[in-house]
Amino acid sequence: MGCGGSEPCDANREPWSAPGMARGKRLWGFDDEERGVLLGATAQIPELAAVVARAEKRADVGVWIVQASVSELDDMYSLVEALMDGTRSRKRIEVLEGLRATLCTSIDGF
Repeated sequence: MGCGGSEPCDANREPWSAPGMARGKRLWGFDDEERGVLLGATAQIPELAAVVARAEKRADVGVWIVQASVSELDDMYSLVEALMDGTRSRKRIEVLEGLRATLCTSIDGF
């Protein structure tokens, strides 16, 4: 037995990670409104725009899901922090706070 189930553990992934996820990758999700903010914010940052572009809409959970490296998520977190520092709109800050919270969760692997 392995990883808490009846299937043997895949030696190339953490016991808690989803099947098929590469080592060091995390899942991160965001909604349509957050995606709109990310698309605008990453338009001139190709490596982060690529992360947003890889996301797939999951109708079953109603959000966009992307598999990304911890480094990519950390870079996205830094971008969100910079966006928060540069805005005074309460609505935009709320959206960015939501993004920051989900990024924290994904980076930490919870």
